[in-house]
Amino acid sequence: MNPTKRILVNSMVQYVRTFLSMAIMLLSTRLLINTLGHSDYGLYSVVGSMVFMIGFITASLSSSTQRFLSYSHGTNDMSVLGRIFANAFYLHLAIASVIAIIMWLCGSTFIGNLSINSDRYDTAAFVYMMVLLMTLTTFLTAPVRALYIARENIIYVSVVEVIDALFKLIGAVSLQYISFDSLRTYSVIMFLISVFNLMAYLLYALKHYGECHIPRPSEVSLNTIKSLSGFAVWNVYAVGSGVARMQGLAIVINRFLGTLVNAAYGIALQVYNAVSFIALSILNSMNPQLMKAEGSGDRQRMLLLTTKESKYSFLVLALVLIPLICEMPSVLSFWLDNVPAHSAMFCQAILASHIWDQTTIGLTSANQAIGKVRNYSLVTSTIRLAVLPVAWYCLSTGMSPYSIMVAYIAIDVIIGVIRVPFLKATGGLQIWSYCKDVYIRTSIPVAGVIATSIILTSTADYRFRFVVTEMAAIIVGLVLTYLFALTDGERLWIKQRINKKK
Repeated sequence: MNPTKRILVNSMVQYVRTFLSMAIMLLSTRLLINTLGHSDYGLYSVVGSMVFMIGFITASLSSSTQRFLSYSHGTNDMSVLGRIFANAFYLHLAIASVIAIIMWLCGSTFIGNLSINSDRYDTAAFVYMMVLLMTLTTFLTAPVRALYIARENIIYVSVVEVIDALFKLIGAVSLQYISFDSLRTYSVIMFLISVFNLMAYLLYALKHYGECHIPRPSEVSLNTIKSLSGFAVWNVYAVGSGVARMQGLAIVINRFLGTLVNAAYGIALQVYNAVSFIALSILNSMNPQLMKAEGSGDRQRMLLLTTKESKYSFLVLALVLIPLICEMPSVLSFWLDNVPAHSAMFCQAILASHIWDQTTIGLTSANQAIGKVRNYSLVTSTIRLAVLPVAWYCLSTGMSPYSIMVAYIAIDVIIGVIRVPFLKATGGLQIWSYCKDVYIRTSIPVAGVIATSIILTSTADYRFRFVVTEMAAIIVGLVLTYLFALTDGERLWIKQRINKKK
C-alpha cells in the first residue's frame, strides 16, 4: 500500500473508531452520572485527576518510542528495532516501579487533603489504589501500542479501542444491578479493562512482529536507554504540562468551589477526551510517515506533511466542533438528565482552545521528528502551566469560573503564535507558505461554518436542532473546503480517486 493510500485508509478507520467510541463514551458518562450521582462522579474525577497526572509520562515515553521506531523504519536499519523495543520496555517498567512506590507513600496525604464528605475517605483511598494499578498497567501497554503506530497498523488499534469503549459501557450499565458500593465497583472494572488492553496488544504483537518479544536482561543497552530517556525527558515535560493544566485545574476548582463544580469540569474533560480522538486520528495516520521522511533525510517532504497535518486537523475539528460549541447547552440537556452548572461554559472554552491548537499541531510533530525538543518544550510548555497560578488567583479573589477559562484560551493563543518561529529556526519552515496554507486557505470554510452555526441556533428552537446544525455546518464546511482550502493538487487527487471508482 502506497503512503498516501495508507494515510487515507488509516484516517478513515480512525474516524469510524472515533465516532463509535465517542457515542459509547457519551452514553457511558450519562449512565455513570445517573448511577454515581454528581458528588461521587466529582469525587472520581478529582481522585483520578491526581493519579492520571502520572499518565503523562506514559504518553510521553510511548510517543518517544514510536518516534525512534518510525525513524528507524525511515533509515531502513531494521537491526535496531528489536533493541529499541526491548530497552523501551525496560525503561517503562523501571519508571512504573518508581512511580508506584512514590504514589503509594503519598496516597494517604493526598486523600486526607481532599474536600469531600468524611464518610467517603475510605472509598476515595480505594479508588486511588485502583486507578494507580490501572496507570501501571497502562505503562506496560504503552511501548507495545507505540509499535503498532510505528507499523501503521491503525486498524488493530482501532478495534481494541472500540472494544475498550464497549467494555466501559457494559461496566456502566452493570452498576445499576450491583448492590455493592458503585464507585468502588466502577474503579475495579476500569482496572480490569486496562488489563484486557495490555493482553490484547501484547499477544497479537508477539505473534506478528519480530521486534516484539519478552526482553532479556542481556539486551539492556545503556546507550539506547540514554537516547530514549534523553528525548523522553522533554517530551514528558511537554505532555505533562498539558495534563497538569487539565487535571491541575480540577484540583484548584475542588479547593475553591467543591465537588459539584468538579462534576461540571469533569463533564468538560469527558467531552474533550472524546473529541480529541478526532485530531489524534490524523496525527496517528500522518506522524509515522512524517518521522520516516525525516529519518530518510527528506526534510522537504517532512515539512510538507507537517503543513498538511496542521491544516487537515484544524479543518476537521473546526467543521465538527464549531457547531457543537454553538449547540452545547442543548446537547448537554439532551445528553444528561441533570446538567451541573457551568458545564456548557467549560466545554465551550476547552473545545475552542483545542480547535486553535490544531493550527500548529503539526509543528510539534515536526519538532519531534527533527529531535531538537529541549528549547521548544521548555518555552511552550512552561507558558501552558501559567494557567494554574492564574486560576488560583482568580478564584481566590472571588472571580467566577468563567475567568479561568478566559485565561486558558489566551495562553493557548500565545503558544500557537510562538511555535511558528521556533520551527523556522530549527527546521527551516517557510513561515509565509505555512500561514497561507493553514490560516488563509482555511479562513473562508471556517467563517462559513461559524455563520451557519450561529444562524441556525439563533433563528429557531426545536427538538434535535443540534443534529440539523451539525449536519448543515459540516456540509457547508466541506463544500467551502473543497473550493477554497484545498490546493490544485489536492483537488486533482480527489477527482482522480472519484474517477477511479467509476
